[in-house]
Amino acid sequence: MKISHDLFADGIVEINNDLDHQLKSKIIDDTSNSGIFVEEIVDDPDDKKLLRKLDLYLIPGMTLLYLLNYLDRVNIGQAKLNGITTSLHLTSVQYNTCLSVVYVTYVAFEVPSNLILKKLRPSVWIPIIMVTWGIITTLTGLVNSYGGLLACRLLLGAPEAGLFPGATYYLSSWYTRRELSWRVSILFSAATLAGTFGGILAYGINHMNGIGGQEGWRWIFYIEGIITVVVGVLAFFFISDFPSNRPKFLTESECNRVIVRLQRDAGPGGSEHFSWQQVSATFFDWKLYVFSFAYIGILVPLLSLSLFLPTIVQNLGFVSYKAQLLTSPPYAFAFITTVTTAYFSDKYVRRGIFILFWLVITMIGYIILIAVNNLGAKYFAVFLAAGGIPPCVATCITFLSSNTSPQTKRATSLAFMISVGNCGGIISGQIYRTQDAPRFVLGHAVNLGFCVLAIICISILMIGLRLENRRRDRLYGPVTNNLPTSSTTVVDVFGLGSVDDRKRWGYENMSEEQLRDLGDKHAAWRYII
Repeated sequence: MKISHDLFADGIVEINNDLDHQLKSKIIDDTSNSGIFVEEIVDDPDDKKLLRKLDLYLIPGMTLLYLLNYLDRVNIGQAKLNGITTSLHLTSVQYNTCLSVVYVTYVAFEVPSNLILKKLRPSVWIPIIMVTWGIITTLTGLVNSYGGLLACRLLLGAPEAGLFPGATYYLSSWYTRRELSWRVSILFSAATLAGTFGGILAYGINHMNGIGGQEGWRWIFYIEGIITVVVGVLAFFFISDFPSNRPKFLTESECNRVIVRLQRDAGPGGSEHFSWQQVSATFFDWKLYVFSFAYIGILVPLLSLSLFLPTIVQNLGFVSYKAQLLTSPPYAFAFITTVTTAYFSDKYVRRGIFILFWLVITMIGYIILIAVNNLGAKYFAVFLAAGGIPPCVATCITFLSSNTSPQTKRATSLAFMISVGNCGGIISGQIYRTQDAPRFVLGHAVNLGFCVLAIICISILMIGLRLENRRRDRLYGPVTNNLPTSSTTVVDVFGLGSVDDRKRWGYENMSEEQLRDLGDKHAAWRYII
């Protein structure tokens, strides 16, 4: 039996206890007008089998794409050790400019790309941008001047901008808020894997120096760029779209279950439809700007390490070829810290405290790098800095995503925060100067200062969101789950509330669309801290 939207006048379906089993299995229309069996979903609250299936089909592919995305953006650091600055006669300022300029277009295209992704299917948009940046990476190996390298780096930022914010938003469209940290961290761990294998790969590729009359650093761009293009073409076939698009790897029943789980998790005001009202509401939300400053405080140290870690390690006293290999262990440690933090963050449903912890660890690393001259101690400090900052990035993204609704607002917020954060890439490319070698006190001190900025912002968010939760509890009472976990008499998928609820919230004169556009501003929404 199917219930039309006309029966949602108050957003409620009442099921009398004396009705038979068939009536209890009523179907509720989702935003795509497809039927969803409520009872089937209710009887399997953990949905472990479904989650395993989602993880199998969604996570490996996205992780591979981000690994290539990150590798293609930071491989210039390894190319420096392989002789790009000597070959192209680059000064320190010119090289650093090439590092920074990629983030100019990167920042400019992040928000538009996420909005396009929302309107267009992921299986189309993501492969397009991937093939584009793969071609640009490959062509970087052909440059013969500073101007050519600068142009390639500037062009690279535009298509690369769409992958990470798009992938994080994409995952948030499949997983509930309490399941997201682990998945986003697995995605972001690709960056640490890129660092782990990037040095080893560059070390091996350097032995191709002279093959085909090409220098070793050129082969880094040729090989990694061509791999990206090939994987980008294959991505047209293995990337699935949003749940409402009914991807083929799920049965109809499983699609229904995914949609209801998301609607239940989104709670009051949850909405999938695109709305310019949601886009504009994004920029009137105070927490967006605090998140963005926190993220830039986290990302400046991350990006500077990504670009200069080989140089930093080399200037600790290691020779060039050994420095390439010694960049891998700190990244391997970063992989461990990232996934471990994600596990406990989801288990205890806490975000801010984990970010604060790892920021302190990172600061200790930079303090040692500034104050100590012992080689072993400084290499240990590199582990602290390189291993402490990646879990902050992944958790901060989940922190924002878990506390922003509806979907269009979340997509815009994620893109904006990541865009602002990547402005830090412009700074990161300038703070480690050749004249400051071998100690690089300026670079380490700047990163230390940005960590302090992030700590202040995260603390403000934790206090502000906790106070808002308490205010809503005091005014409207504590929130209970609207969707049943066993046989029940009430189902309120969209969180519209009863007539009494609307009066209590002050929403009695609002339309259903207006209610669903409220998202995290809804009186019954509670923030995850």
